[in-house]
Amino acid sequence: MSSEPEQAFIREVWGLQGVAYLVVGLRYYNRFSIMGWQSLAWDDGIMLLAVLVHTAESLMAYLVVAYWKGLANNAMTDAQRTALDPDSTEWYLRVNGSKTHVVGLLLYTTLLWLLKACWLVYYARLTDGVHNMRRVIQGGIAVVGLTYVSCLLVAFLKCVPFDHQWQINPSPGNNCMPAISTVQTIYVMIMNTLTDFYLMAIPLPVVWKSHLPWRKKLVLLVMFSGGLLEMAFGILRCVSILTLGDIDPAQSGYWSVRESFVSVTLTNMPMIYPMFRKFIEKGRSLSRSKGTSQGDSRGYKLGSLPGRVGTIGGRQKPAFSAPSDTLWDSKEHIVAGKEDRPASGDEEASLDLPKHHAVGVSFAEGSSMQGEPSRATGGDHRILVTTEYTVTEGTPRGSRSLSRTDF
Repeated sequence: MSSEPEQAFIREVWGLQGVAYLVVGLRYYNRFSIMGWQSLAWDDGIMLLAVLVHTAESLMAYLVVAYWKGLANNAMTDAQRTALDPDSTEWYLRVNGSKTHVVGLLLYTTLLWLLKACWLVYYARLTDGVHNMRRVIQGGIAVVGLTYVSCLLVAFLKCVPFDHQWQINPSPGNNCMPAISTVQTIYVMIMNTLTDFYLMAIPLPVVWKSHLPWRKKLVLLVMFSGGLLEMAFGILRCVSILTLGDIDPAQSGYWSVRESFVSVTLTNMPMIYPMFRKFIEKGRSLSRSKGTSQGDSRGYKLGSLPGRVGTIGGRQKPAFSAPSDTLWDSKEHIVAGKEDRPASGDEEASLDLPKHHAVGVSFAEGSSMQGEPSRATGGDHRILVTTEYTVTEGTPRGSRSLSRTDF
């Protein structure tokens, strides 16, 4: 426990755990501060359970390194097994290290599949009412459920009887060495990769076919392609265990913790990105307002849509005045619905697809503003992009600005 590599890993474990707590905390803060506790959905409950499992997994990795010195029932010759005294400290460390590996692997698998369930619930809200998506989501539930059960079956049936997984002498065989079990390591990696591909295939085609501006579309594509990074960590974990496991049995714990942290962060990203985007947009808006405030010109906001009633001088507010929470914001719309429609924005985009309720990105039906009829007719699925212009008009007494919105 006193060696520097062990201390470095312990710092890494709890450092990553702390960052994961921060990420999840921001998720819930965003939900409560914008929508209130009524906005909590099933994926929020699943995420809370995932945090508990993640904490337990990190604790197992800590025990393997800090208490059991990274030892397990592998990395021993037959002669060493025969010579090892069952009453010795090393025997005790190896037995308990193997048991901790068994528990840690079950927690690792459970955490990854809980996060997949979070994605499925989120996508179900995101694509609610979109053609054929309900069937795709139901297929995802079946795939995630069956693959999780199969991973558990491999974990419990790869070594029979089960207690041989912490047997020291005689050698129980590779299948009964939890730190380096080839069957379990490869099988979980394959199932994890296949399910991640399936989950990414749910939102990416919808985003790709949308008519969002390319800048925003690219952000969405990158966001929902985060599973590729998780796959990379899963493959690195598999390779490191199979190649270095006999040299350093704690490799399983090292890479399980890292992959779990990446998975937790990516799963929460659609929920916390709106907060950062809001700060960025406010900074850009402030910069533009400073730039346009030079000189004697004054801008007055009129109605934000043609035909809307507006007054010069700001004496009458527009018919809607909800915050400008578009695309990524926590109003759970690409553009807010009838109740939460933004007052204005540089570039507002909405998808005229069926209405839903989801934090982050969604595809909503009816892009009409409050009090306006929907512009989607005859099943027309399209994107409505509005851009607001301010026109400054010079007069002998000064200048005034008129505001309009084009489509």
